[in-house]
Amino acid sequence: MPSDQMIFLLLDLVLIVAAARVLGWLAERLGQPPVIGEIVAGVLAGPTLLGAHLSETVFPHDIRSYLTAFANVGVMIFMFSAGLEMDLRSVAGRRRSVTAVALSAYLTPFALGSAVAVWALARHDGGNRLNFALFIGCALAVTAFPVLARILHDRKLLGTRLGQTAMTCAALDDVLAWCVLAVVIGIARPGLGHHWRLLLFVPLVVVLWWAVRPALDRIAGAGSEKNPSNMVFVGVSGALLLGATTEWIGLHLIFGAFLFGVVFPRRLRAAVDSGAQLLSSIFLPAFFVVAGLQVDLGGLDRTSIAEFAAIMFAALAGKLGGTYSAARFGRTGRTESAALAALMNTRGLTELVILNVGLTIGVIDQRLYSLLVMMALITTAMTAPLLKLFGVPHTLRDDGAPQGTGKTERRAESAVQTEAAAS
Repeated sequence: MPSDQMIFLLLDLVLIVAAARVLGWLAERLGQPPVIGEIVAGVLAGPTLLGAHLSETVFPHDIRSYLTAFANVGVMIFMFSAGLEMDLRSVAGRRRSVTAVALSAYLTPFALGSAVAVWALARHDGGNRLNFALFIGCALAVTAFPVLARILHDRKLLGTRLGQTAMTCAALDDVLAWCVLAVVIGIARPGLGHHWRLLLFVPLVVVLWWAVRPALDRIAGAGSEKNPSNMVFVGVSGALLLGATTEWIGLHLIFGAFLFGVVFPRRLRAAVDSGAQLLSSIFLPAFFVVAGLQVDLGGLDRTSIAEFAAIMFAALAGKLGGTYSAARFGRTGRTESAALAALMNTRGLTELVILNVGLTIGVIDQRLYSLLVMMALITTAMTAPLLKLFGVPHTLRDDGAPQGTGKTERRAESAVQTEAAAS
């Protein structure tokens, strides 16, 4: 890398992290998770606010590939941290109901999104209507697994039954999303011919669970508690390696990193997570900027506004309605079902990854990409207000009790606990 590119890269990384911190803090002051501010920082870095010339001056094209590399590392480390928080025992007795909720939460918005693609977004289809409809359905059906983990972590709900159910459903939905995306890529680029690798995902999971997990347990039992920095190295390195493996398979690099977190020894997770979270907080904001650089809302017309309304309707009706109805059918209480629907409506990071793929392979154009990014931002920002509306407290203390002493908050928490116990 030439010296001038190195200087620009380092300065841009400092600018990105600083902007993410400031806007994340402002988002928290407005009752939103910090990730909303980080996404907004990415959008503001694009041509919508700065203009194309200034945006390209601040973030030159010749360093954007390096920013993308930093962004992918941040995503993988964060997904590793999310896997560390995952407790499969919490849903051991509810596999059937969780699977039903996940399928409904995916298939309903997928069907509505595909219909909207054919009906309201036809001018963007690029000549292959089937592939375009599949992609729009996939984009509207996804739940942003990393962003959901971030929201649950910030609200201290990740270890609760509601949080674990949402995480499991989101993981299943994202697996479906990547499988559909593989089909879309195969249609758009028939010469690639690598989709047989998806069949290796199941053997990979078997090896991780029955070989890698016991090996890590033996390493953890060999005095690793006395020097947790060694396990931070093992955890981050393993997450990057597994991320590269699932990327080669054809899913996405975030799944390998997440799976390595799931199989990591439980006794060392707290110590390793602190180091991983620090690394993620430095690199992850770069992804939002890389995605936001492609957003340009300056050229939208009246037709675009009508298209955006149709996208929002399909996204909200499909994800909220599909999740809530399936949860209620599975005898989950009304409050918990509504809260689960609000959480599954979270898009954001995974959505941005999928949209970037669609833009890169030419399935969608930049105008529709901008509309879908705004949909992802708005639906993610709706999560906190909806949780408050449905009676879920803003955050929980370490002992699991809600912060604050208001009567409404106490009644809300009591309602969630009562309905969870009843179901």
